[in-house]
Amino acid sequence: MSGRTKKTAEAIASTLTNHEVSYLSIELTGKFIEKIKELDKFENNDYSAIETQFSGFNASGFDLIIIGMPTYGNFPPKVFGEILRRMGNLNGKNVVIFNTARFSGGKCLVYMKEKIEEAGGEVINQSKFRKLFWIGTKKAIQFGKQINEIK
Repeated sequence: MSGRTKKTAEAIASTLTNHEVSYLSIELTGKFIEKIKELDKFENNDYSAIETQFSGFNASGFDLIIIGMPTYGNFPPKVFGEILRRMGNLNGKNVVIFNTARFSGGKCLVYMKEKIEEAGGEVINQSKFRKLFWIGTKKAIQFGKQINEIK
C-alpha cells in the first residue's frame, strides 16, 4: 500500500553479497482506492492483476527463500497463501520471514511461520519491522547481514 515492505526488502537484499538473489515483487499500483479494490479482489481469490508476476514462479531452484509481507489486522494479506501455493514444494527449504507493521504485527509472523512449516519449509530467522509512520533501513540492513552469513 505505501511501499514500506518493498523498501525493507530492498534494504535486506542489498546486503546479501554471499547469495545470488532473485527478487519477486508483488506491488499494488495506482491510487489508494485502487489498491484497496485490488486487496478486495485478493480476498475473493482473484489474483488476475498480478498473474504476470506469478508466471514461472517456483521455489524448487532456491536454497534460501525470504518472504516479506505487510500486516493487515495482525495477518499478512490473503495473497500470502497464494504465494505459498504457487511456490510448490517447500520441503527442505530454509525460509526467512519478515513483516512490516504500523502497530503490533506480532501475530502475523506466528501465522506466516505456521503456514510455511505446514508447507514443509523451515523458518530459520524472522523479524518484525514496526513503526507508525516511516520505516528506516538501518534495522533491515542489520537483519540482512545476519541472513547473509547463512550458508
